[in-house]
Amino acid sequence: MIKRIWDKFTDRLGRTILHPQYFLKSCEYKAVSEAKKYAKDGILVDIGCGRQPYKRDLLPYVKKYIGVDHPEVSKKYNADEKPDILADATEIPLPDNFANITMMISVLEHLPDPASALKEARRITKKGGVFITITIQNYRLHDIPFDYFRYTRFGLKKLLEGSRFKVIKITPLGNYFILTFQYFNVFIFYKIKTLFRGKIASKLIALLLLPVTLTASFVSNILALLLSNIFGEDKSGAFAIYNLAVAKKV
Repeated sequence: MIKRIWDKFTDRLGRTILHPQYFLKSCEYKAVSEAKKYAKDGILVDIGCGRQPYKRDLLPYVKKYIGVDHPEVSKKYNADEKPDILADATEIPLPDNFANITMMISVLEHLPDPASALKEARRITKKGGVFITITIQNYRLHDIPFDYFRYTRFGLKKLLEGSRFKVIKITPLGNYFILTFQYFNVFIFYKIKTLFRGKIASKLIALLLLPVTLTASFVSNILALLLSNIFGEDKSGAFAIYNLAVAKKV
C-alpha cells in the first residue's frame, strides 16, 4: 500500500523540487532526453525497464517501445502494465541487429555480470545504433542484496569499450551540494520507511513525521540548487551522483 502511494507520488512529482529524490529523477530523465534525440521513429529496447516510468514520454518519438525486465525483479513492482519481455539482461530473446536504440536507466549497478549484459545489448543493437545508460557513482545501498557496483566515468568508459561500443560521450551529473543534500533526503525517508514497517505506534509516528520530512526535503532541494548556482558545475565528476553515457555500435 505504502509503496503504491509512493510510486504514484513519484510518477506525478518525481521531477519537481517537491520530491525528495528530485535530483535523482532529474538525472535519470536526462537519459530519456538523450534517447529522444536519437529515436528517429525507430525501435527502442528499454533493458531493466521496471515499472516503465518513461514509456509514455518515449512513445511519441519511437516506432516501437519494448520493455525488458528480469522475471523475478518484475514481481516486486506494482505496475499497471507489465514488461513486454521477461528475461535476464544477458539473454534477451530478440534477434541480432534489432533495435535502433537500447538503453539502461539505473540498471548497470544491479547486474552481477555487467560486461555480458552490455555485450547482449550490443548484439541486439543495429549497426550505427545507439546505446544509452545512466548509472550510479554515489548512492546508498538499495534493492539489497541486488546492488553490486558503483561506476566512475573512467570505469564506465572502460566497460563500454570492452563491450566493443564506441563511446560518444560520458557526462558526470551532480556536484558536492546535490550529492550531500540528496543523501540527507534519502536518509530521512528511509528512516520513515523503516517506521512504517513497524507496529501500529511506529506507523503513527511515521505518519506524524511525514509532513516534516517532506518539508525538510523541499528545503534541502532549494539549498542544493542555490549553492550549485553559486559554486557552479562539478565538471570533474568528483562528486557526481550519476554518469550518463551515450555509445554507438560501429
